[in-house]
Amino acid sequence: MNGLNVLLTGACGRIGKTFFEASKDRYTFVLADRIEPDFAVEAPHRFVRLDLADPAAVGAALEGIDVIVHLAGIPHATATFDELLPNNILATTYLFEAAANAGCKRLVFASSAQTIEGYPVDRQITPGMQVMPANLYGVSKCYGEALCAFYAAKRGLSTIAIRIGAFEFPERHELTNARDLSAWLSPRDAVQLLQKAVEVEGVQHLIAHGISNNRFKRLDLSETTRVLGYQPMDDAFQTFDIPIAP
Repeated sequence: MNGLNVLLTGACGRIGKTFFEASKDRYTFVLADRIEPDFAVEAPHRFVRLDLADPAAVGAALEGIDVIVHLAGIPHATATFDELLPNNILATTYLFEAAANAGCKRLVFASSAQTIEGYPVDRQITPGMQVMPANLYGVSKCYGEALCAFYAAKRGLSTIAIRIGAFEFPERHELTNARDLSAWLSPRDAVQLLQKAVEVEGVQHLIAHGISNNRFKRLDLSETTRVLGYQPMDDAFQTFDIPIAP
């Protein structure tokens, strides 16, 4: 244990469960979700059933928390505005405000490669390029990135937004083409990236790119590796037997 108390929202999702299982000997977790976990949660960790759309409940959950890893939200590119408003806009806003009020050290926000999916698929996304979402889900993640910038600049909260690509398990996945491979984030690379984001010192605000060391990379990793020390291990083009050209 390194002494950090981490609130993990969306703890019962694929990434949340993977991160917890790999990091439970590293941090003390408060796991939060709207559904009960289907895995064991033993002391010193604990699970709380939490609706992030309830500001009072959010504030109460942050007592003693050092770092928040915010994975909760609607994750679908086809999500409607009515779905996104309470889950990705309001809930995220309440969490940022509660984190600043509680004096948390950092909030790690799960953004998405959908923030830039409006660009042509053969164009690599480099640091500093403006956002260009291709759907309302991507728009909601752009809003979350803007919250990161605002709370870092004006409220003193260290924030790291990670534009997560295509998180898939090698043994069961939905990757079908070269574009999917170029955005793959493997489970072990996701764990390493989140751990780096939780622990890195001296970073007030960063938009990081969350993919593996794929031969072709939809998102440029130079700034992410430089600032966080992230060293991804996996390459989708070696892992999956999917042809580059149709």
